Amino acid sequence: MATMDSANPETATSRVPAAGDIIGPYRILRQLGHGTTSRVFEVEHTHIGRRAALKIVHREGIAPGVVNRLFIEARAVNLINHPNVVEISDILVPGEQQPDHALVMELLDGRSLAEVMADEGPLPPARFLPMLAEICAGLAAVHRAGFVHRDLKPENVFLVARAGNRDFVKLLDFGLVKAIGGVAGFAKATVEGMFMGSPAYAAPEQAAGKPVDCRADIYAVGIMLHELVTGQLPFQADHIADLLMQQINKPPPRLPAELLASDLGRALDAIIQACLLKDPRERALSAAQLAEMFRRLAAGDQAVPRDLPGARRRSLGNRRRRALAIAPVVVLGVVGLLAWGHWRGPPQASPAIAAPMPPPAEARASAPADGPKVAPAPGEPAVGRMPPGPKRWARTPARLSKAMTLDPYR
Repeated sequence: MATMDSANPETATSRVPAAGDIIGPYRILRQLGHGTTSRVFEVEHTHIGRRAALKIVHREGIAPGVVNRLFIEARAVNLINHPNVVEISDILVPGEQQPDHALVMELLDGRSLAEVMADEGPLPPARFLPMLAEICAGLAAVHRAGFVHRDLKPENVFLVARAGNRDFVKLLDFGLVKAIGGVAGFAKATVEGMFMGSPAYAAPEQAAGKPVDCRADIYAVGIMLHELVTGQLPFQADHIADLLMQQINKPPPRLPAELLASDLGRALDAIIQACLLKDPRERALSAAQLAEMFRRLAAGDQAVPRDLPGARRRSLGNRRRRALAIAPVVVLGVVGLLAWGHWRGPPQASPAIAAPMPPPAEARASAPADGPKVAPAPGEPAVGRMPPGPKRWARTPARLSKAMTLDPYR
């Protein structure tokens, strides 16, 4: 039976744990994965035989705050205590047979949502809507417990087979979890004004380094929904700084016109637009509300959800912008008519000078390319079945950099 050499910590930390090594009460069976700060192994308890996943943090090059984050992550997950959130059962601290800190977690057999999307492209609604309902149910439990995840993305959504459901959701990686609302015993672990998270899924306030709350997770749900429907992220750039600026300033794109021709497409577009509102004060949808919306859509109720937060304000804002845009033209037109009338003398009886309003069909034809188009729909396309074009950029180096979590404490 191999054990880690506790008499010589340098020797213990100089090599990667291998199958057969004993770490605390666990025997390592195989490595499951690794990252910049840790490795994950499948392990078995030496006395009771229960298998688990062991996340061992590297001692070499460990950044300040990582160990503290482990304790925060473990305590938060146990306070959340929800079936759609991964379980963490123990923390191992350095000792005789354990040179590094480690988390003992629920062993999951499956794939991340990112892997499924990379392999299969845009998924059909019948598959991704129940997933989203479970993601939001788990997220609602996170928020009820007084936390914000801050790093929600397909890479941190794990799909396992359970009770006949091949896509049962488990939310992973609470390393950036933040306590909000005064959760007892949770000290502040981050510095305001510093970006932390994944650029491709970061809310505008998060991208700007401002304080965040549950509404940042709602924004990430909107990004994932757009990606699930179209196979593409709504905001893309070659440089992380440019991507963060798009999150802060660029309006979210509408779904393609062929998808807006269906009831389901319009409903999904409305939810995306509500989730991706730039001002968090307008982004008032809760995770529980989203979970219910996705359940209803999955059950066949494809009407656009009523009273989506921000919808009325967006409509008023659009009307104000249009009014401001045409105001100078109206003023110049009035001045010109007055001058023309003064030059011609008293007005003659004549028909009113006004251009006829274009009929609805012409209005639709002249609408901006990114506006809501209404296409003839004898055979409406199914959302998620549009030709995917280039396969989701999940496996390109650029995509990997944007999916990577940026954390100065790691």
